[in-house]
Amino acid sequence: MILVVGATGMMGGLIVQQLLAEGYAVRVLLRHNSPAAALAAQHLATDPQTLLSAGAQPVYGDLKNPASLVAACQGVTTVITTANAALRGGEDNFATVDDRGTANLINAAARAHVRHFIYTSGAGASPQHPHPLFAAKGLNEARLRASGLDFTILSPGIFMEVWIGTVVGMPLQAGMPVTLIGAGAKKVAFVSMADVVAYAVTAVNHPQARNSQIYIGGPKAYSWTEAVHAVGQALGMNLPIRYVTPDESVPLIPETMGPMLAGMEMADSFIDMSQTARLYGITPTPLETFAARFFGQPA
Repeated sequence: MILVVGATGMMGGLIVQQLLAEGYAVRVLLRHNSPAAALAAQHLATDPQTLLSAGAQPVYGDLKNPASLVAACQGVTTVITTANAALRGGEDNFATVDDRGTANLINAAARAHVRHFIYTSGAGASPQHPHPLFAAKGLNEARLRASGLDFTILSPGIFMEVWIGTVVGMPLQAGMPVTLIGAGAKKVAFVSMADVVAYAVTAVNHPQARNSQIYIGGPKAYSWTEAVHAVGQALGMNLPIRYVTPDESVPLIPETMGPMLAGMEMADSFIDMSQTARLYGITPTPLETFAARFFGQPA
């Protein structure tokens, strides 16, 4: 039995569906009065009913309730978690969910003698990171290594679906120019969420994934200007770009994304996938393929 935590998120839902398609027994952690169904209507989450109709087994609990997690982990061989508070609010924040909540889950998995814990972290995560999300992820990486559990840490770059979908997609919908910080020229380690899903599912039974950290990127790094041009090409149109300084605001995007977007323009980043792709048999998704799939018509 595989327990997926964060199953109603965009990526968590895809992981559940892929696991079910491959014949795994899947349990999904759900919350009563979850906003997931409403967010799914905005294409920001996965409707829990979709997962249950596909064959997933529900268990109700909350990362903020340690006792519920111990019960959820009973009889589970593998835990996969993608849970985070990025699109939540109120009591669900980076401290309660990403930090203490995931620590609760690691402890519960250890108490239930779970064999394998697959954790979705992020490239650059560190306990000393200035952003609370990446600081929490860095803490959880250390907790996993000290837990006694077999683990796989997935460390993807910047999700194309989330970041390009927001930074380019929001102004596109509003009929406004795309706003980029600086020259939009630094290379970014963009990765398709679909690739991370493939690594999460493959890691369940791949011997090389045990007690390892897998960095996941695309076939090469791309600048934000290249990302905008790729979307324009997929749509058959030229998208206007407005460049601003790091201290200026970027309209339409969530407030928490602004500092991270500015940070991407400070230095080039790249994740070499040549050996990893061969080892796990997963071909990285090029920017152009993502843009055609997400914004335009697949070739």
